[in-house]
Amino acid sequence: MKELIRLLNEKERRTIVVLAAASGFALLALIFIAGTEVRSFRRADASVRARAAELVKAEAARDAAAVEAGRWEEAGRDLEKLRAERFYDESREIRDLRLDLERVFDEAGIRVTQITYRYTDLAKGKLRKVVAGFTFGGTYAGLKRFLSVVERSPKFLTLERIDFPATGAEVSILQLKIELAAYYAM
Repeated sequence: MKELIRLLNEKERRTIVVLAAASGFALLALIFIAGTEVRSFRRADASVRARAAELVKAEAARDAAAVEAGRWEEAGRDLEKLRAERFYDESREIRDLRLDLERVFDEAGIRVTQITYRYTDLAKGKLRKVVAGFTFGGTYAGLKRFLSVVERSPKFLTLERIDFPATGAEVSILQLKIELAAYYAM
């Protein structure tokens, strides 16, 4: 190689030195540019990875929200079914409740002559509670039979209150004041 350089004249040697220096500067510039591009690539890659992690979290949140929405829809369907099956219909006013009370009294084998009704609005006007009060006269077995019939009622008919006005060992017939609550969906 030294022998080849000796064959070159001074002008050619300078030209080779200048070209070598220019090639060196060009190589350094490429290395510098490549380094900045590598850093830029790493930043972009980190940003993409962060966005991918955010996407995974967002998809998980979306799936959880879809499951929750499904539960709310199911709860809405259950509520509508419950409203149709267990609550009284307000458009039929008190007729259904009176018929159910007559059925309960007949099944229990008791006779009630006077029933009083008291109305209360519940749940911001979406439910109405009707309390039917009456006097029960009968034996303890008759009371158990009556409570069993009320318990099996297909509608929400609940025992609201029982008053024992006369109690004692010599009392064989119970005289009770009973209040049953029924609920109307509005």
